[in-house]
Amino acid sequence: MIRILLLAAIALYAHGNALAQRAAQKGDGDFPNKPVRMVAGWPAGGGSDLIARVVCIQLSRSLGHPVIIDNRQGAGNSVASEIVANSAPNGYTLQFVNANHTLNQFVYGKLRYDIVKDFAPISQVSTSALVLVTNASFPATSLKDLIAMAKAKPGSLSAGTSGTAGSGAVTTEIFRLVSGLNFLVVPYKGGAPAMVALLQGEIQFAIGTQATTMGFIKSGKLKVLATSSKTRLAHLPGVPTFDEHGLKGLELGPWEGIIAPAQTPSAVIDRVYRDVVKALKTPEVLESLSSQGIEPVGSTPAEFNTHIRQQLETFSRVYDGGKIRRE
Repeated sequence: MIRILLLAAIALYAHGNALAQRAAQKGDGDFPNKPVRMVAGWPAGGGSDLIARVVCIQLSRSLGHPVIIDNRQGAGNSVASEIVANSAPNGYTLQFVNANHTLNQFVYGKLRYDIVKDFAPISQVSTSALVLVTNASFPATSLKDLIAMAKAKPGSLSAGTSGTAGSGAVTTEIFRLVSGLNFLVVPYKGGAPAMVALLQGEIQFAIGTQATTMGFIKSGKLKVLATSSKTRLAHLPGVPTFDEHGLKGLELGPWEGIIAPAQTPSAVIDRVYRDVVKALKTPEVLESLSSQGIEPVGSTPAEFNTHIRQQLETFSRVYDGGKIRRE
């Protein structure tokens, strides 16, 4: 009897040890058991950064450990992406990305990572329309006025962008292309510095995110002349779209999402995805996003992967088709 019990105990131990090893391999053990680093490729204070922070506060509560944002700006998020691509695929280093993620290879050329092969999509967090804004004191009261001013004095107006590779920067270039206008484009190190420049009169207009501009719009410091949405926005019903002005191809919208290094266990991906969806349903996040004109998404990893591939295909046509110059 003792021998039988001993053999049973050994078998049970071996079975439990095998399960533990399989769980560790799959990543469904005790993840997370320490803080998670969320790398972000932009400076603090911009539109995407605000979204990342409000989401990560709730994500920290769901995961039971802090999710710490690590701002590593440079080269349109590619500095941050390289860090994440070379990180251990265990769920403890993730990346909060935006539309730059799919733009970088077209703007900067060859990267030291592969957008498709080196990352595992987790979830698209949000999406929103871009807005063309001017200082409240700027004499143009409509996009038609601004275009007329730019045509009357070519090269006299300046547009600010948050870098050279974001959706706002690309939309600004497409706006210049389809409108035939001649204006100076001034890239800044993030959306926040671009808005400061606009408020101080260093530039005359900017095509930026609602997350960056909405507070200034509500306070009356900025005015909106057009949006990149397909139809008028419910919270800005008096503002026409670019399409209404006959300007096609400007329906690009910024988005944010979360990715992990390739080969991150599927159980870890699923855990973070489920907690992202949970975070996006909390009143705090919904109120914060809504106040900035941002829509929560919460797509599945497969859906986010499809979105990324579609974005790559779209930008490939735009850039490689010669419609926009490379930097």
